[in-house]
Amino acid sequence: MKEVTEQDGPPGDATKAAHMKTPSVNSNTEKANKNISVTIQQNTAMKPRPGNLLLSLLLLALLKATGSDQSSDREVLQQVLQETTEDDAPAYYNVTVPSCCALGMTFNMSYMECEPAVNTIPIRFHYEDGQPVEYKFAYQVEVGFLKCPSYSLQPEADPGDTFYLLPDGKLKLEATGDMLSLGEFCLLATEEEMHALVCFSDKRDSNFEQVIFKQLYPVGLIISAVFLGATLLVYCLVVELRDLLGCCLMCSVLALCVAQIFTVITQKASQYLSPTACVTVGIMMHFWYLSAFLWLNVICFNVFLTVCRKNYLQKGHSTNRWFLVYSCYAWGLSLIVCLLAVARDFSSGLQNSFLPKPNFGQSRCWFSGDDALIIFFYGPTSVVLGINVILFCISAYKLCSLSKSSEARAFQFTLYLKLFVLMGITWIFEVISFFVQRETYGSSGNYVWLVFDIINIMQGLIIFLVFVCRPAVLVRVCEVLCGVSFAKRWFKAHYLNAEADATNNETTVKHSVI
Repeated sequence: MKEVTEQDGPPGDATKAAHMKTPSVNSNTEKANKNISVTIQQNTAMKPRPGNLLLSLLLLALLKATGSDQSSDREVLQQVLQETTEDDAPAYYNVTVPSCCALGMTFNMSYMECEPAVNTIPIRFHYEDGQPVEYKFAYQVEVGFLKCPSYSLQPEADPGDTFYLLPDGKLKLEATGDMLSLGEFCLLATEEEMHALVCFSDKRDSNFEQVIFKQLYPVGLIISAVFLGATLLVYCLVVELRDLLGCCLMCSVLALCVAQIFTVITQKASQYLSPTACVTVGIMMHFWYLSAFLWLNVICFNVFLTVCRKNYLQKGHSTNRWFLVYSCYAWGLSLIVCLLAVARDFSSGLQNSFLPKPNFGQSRCWFSGDDALIIFFYGPTSVVLGINVILFCISAYKLCSLSKSSEARAFQFTLYLKLFVLMGITWIFEVISFFVQRETYGSSGNYVWLVFDIINIMQGLIIFLVFVCRPAVLVRVCEVLCGVSFAKRWFKAHYLNAEADATNNETTVKHSVI
């Protein structure tokens, strides 16, 4: 989901531009985030003299009409005309150029924040056809980040992102021809390139990937959250499902459901949130996604114990005790990592820490910097996913040596293997895609990663199909909601098979039984 995500994009080869000398401004990072205006003068602003221009044209026309051979007079007039034309070029007063960072500062794409720089590329103006503007005029710079969901244009990574800053202060997108006004974009100056941050627009963002991100993702997440809620409800209704693994699954489903709800809020309503609410939503997303991953890790560990320790199920271990230990691990570790990120972002005592700032609520409600996202989210989840792979590989190897009498453990392993493939493998590709697109500015095989993104946003539906849409579970739900007699009328075949298999204890709906 990508996020400002959220969408990273880019500018190609910059067109020829007139050199504009900008004064250096001593400023710090905090100032870059405030809305301030700095008046700038490009070379020397000169007032137009329309009288001189008109008079020169009339005199030149008169000389031509009279057939005068005085070439010296013509040369003088042509020189006056040339100087007058240069001086009388349109002067755009009250032109405001929005800049994400203050002058003399550059935008760090890794930390997603402004920082002082020795040199930054100057602001350059172009005509709509891409030709550089060479006449002189004054303009002012307004400093501050956008207050809308946005994506970046980086022409050096993708020529399709080429844009031109026009003399009237508007930004022209070469690919679509759209004109963006003040409030819809801001410039991101680096030491070598000029990028732009652009607000999402329903009219403008019509390519396939942006439609997926803006329309399909939120709808898919809502559908997923509904089915996750339905799964949670079924496990609450059927007491037999609430063994130790069932309780762990409920916690994982709950965490994923809440995380997806907050994700929908950031994608569809972030522009309506106050800064405080936006930061809060970003922090909640962080906590609940971490919790979902750690509860999946708990499930993998418990399946490992079930498969690899033959006497684990028979020892009569206290379910409550194990669940308490698992809860302290999953909820507690998620809380610690989340609080560390919050402390780094807002605590004055950690401002000089080596850890990158998450910058919740800056350019988006979620993390606004790649380095912080790696340290506080993708790093921990990558470690957890790696451990899960190891646990399942060991479990699969041990399962091969089990006898047929161990069908309960084999079934349990198969059931939760499906969960791991769903929540583990797809998220592994999500992590890989993050690092690949980070190195390629989001231009490498986006459509391949979209497949895994779509699977991720539909996790709730798949979990519901795997864990709820099983005959034994559906029958038990029907018994709870409608009564046994009603269930027997609708599921006759199931009860006949249950009676035939009663001696083998295969009719229960517990996860360890087929």
